[in-house]
Amino acid sequence: MIFFVSRKLRGFAQIKNADLEITNGQVEPAFARLLNCVRSLNGDEKKRAKEHLLILFSLVDPADPRLIKARTELASA
Repeated sequence: MIFFVSRKLRGFAQIKNADLEITNGQVEPAFARLLNCVRSLNGDEKKRAKEHLLILFSLVDPADPRLIKARTELASA
């Protein structure tokens, strides 16, 4: 049986997975996951992923090189 998963559901799942990664100290995978969403989704889902990524950015030390890298990537996404 083949299941169809909507983009909206996939975006929601990716946000939740990124939250778990951040909670477990996996900053780079969480940022990469949501940057990928920003690059691949459209419209409201893209906006939601970007807004959530900005929330996750606020949880990390502004001087952290991983954050600086992710901000640079977001600017070109």
